[in-house]
Amino acid sequence: MIKGSRLPADWGGALRRADAARYCGHSPGHFDKLVRSGIYPPGRNADGVAVWLRWELDSALADLPTIGGQVWSEGNSCDEAFGC
Repeated sequence: MIKGSRLPADWGGALRRADAARYCGHSPGHFDKLVRSGIYPPGRNADGVAVWLRWELDSALADLPTIGGQVWSEGNSCDEAFGC
């Protein structure tokens, strides 16, 4: 999280650039770089205002590689252990 920032209780469904960057844990400048490189989706035009859809950001965040290439699964580890 960016130093000194507080997270809003309700982000809403569409975020302006600075809020989208903060939601993803980046400065606005770094967020712009990641959008240009295709890591995050492009903004959408809401009557002349660039906004990012939160669910698209969530999906992009979930698609980021894990640290050290560790395998992560949403499944229950007990299910995996017992072959369920």
